[in-house]
Amino acid sequence: MGEHSSARGAQGAQGASGTRAGRRGARWWLVRGALLLALGLLALALISQWREVRDSFHLLTVGGVIASGIATVLAVGTTVLSWRSLLAGLGARLPLRAAVRIFFVGQIGKYIPGSVWPVLAQMELSRDYGVSRPKAASASLVVLALAVPSGGLAAAVTLPFVSAKALASYWWALAVVPLFAVVLTPPVLSRLLALAFRLLRRPPLDEPLTLRPIMAGAGWLLLSFLWYGLATWLLLRDLDPDVSGARLVLLSVGAYALAWTAGFLVLVLPAGAGVREAVLVLALAPAIASGPATLVALVARLLATVADLVWAAVGVALRGRGPMAGSLAGGGREASPAVPVERLDDPLRGSPARG
Repeated sequence: MGEHSSARGAQGAQGASGTRAGRRGARWWLVRGALLLALGLLALALISQWREVRDSFHLLTVGGVIASGIATVLAVGTTVLSWRSLLAGLGARLPLRAAVRIFFVGQIGKYIPGSVWPVLAQMELSRDYGVSRPKAASASLVVLALAVPSGGLAAAVTLPFVSAKALASYWWALAVVPLFAVVLTPPVLSRLLALAFRLLRRPPLDEPLTLRPIMAGAGWLLLSFLWYGLATWLLLRDLDPDVSGARLVLLSVGAYALAWTAGFLVLVLPAGAGVREAVLVLALAPAIASGPATLVALVARLLATVADLVWAAVGVALRGRGPMAGSLAGGGREASPAVPVERLDDPLRGSPARG
């Protein structure tokens, strides 16, 4: 009797596993196809950006470019800590390696036209770690919304001292910061998210965001803008070693933050292409001529694209390991607590991960 029960149990487990694999087959291919398309578009972006700077690249030193590249990688890497803090505030706590994998593999979706793709990819990848779609989507959307007041704040506390011309031309990018700040207050944000999930006929969040994770997320984003500013400063100093000092550091941080914010708000262009570079050139005018400033702007975008590729590669390398998915995520609605993370299927490979 015991052997028959064990056999039936094993058959049931195999059947359930097969059913889950069948249900998730379409999702595997959808995620895999979208991410492969995004990787192809990312490669095309790198080629295009390199062509724009290769004729002037010799004006920079190898050491300066490498140092700026490292600062850019750190700037991009810091954003995952913001997303992870917000996700924890929603009751889904992930180990850092899992958060890095989900966030950065999903982030390459931004190279597909339409800003929704990174959010969709992060939602699907999060399910493999037991995080419900509403929680993953909320964290991803709030990070995007937080970036605007964070960038605006970084620009507002630095640029007035060094670049009044840039502020006079792009004041509108800072004017929306108070609006975003109001939207991101916990009472307003909770109502907006509840309305969005109701319209999408999805279950509401069981744990609304409080002020603490929102402030933590904003803090990590401010640190990210600081790293971006440092990367810009390293390129400026590389072009003209005589240009230095605290004023240039402030200018670099504020200029990049203003450029990023303005580019983000021009929704019709992917990743603010063109707008970000134009604003950065104008904001850097007090320190450097337009020609070298244009080179800095183009190289900064190229390094940011390289950083996206670096972190995506790190995310792919960090295939699931560790305890059960349900316990990792804090018991999300779509968790599969009986399936260890290391046995979950890798959406990039379409086969079980062997971390």
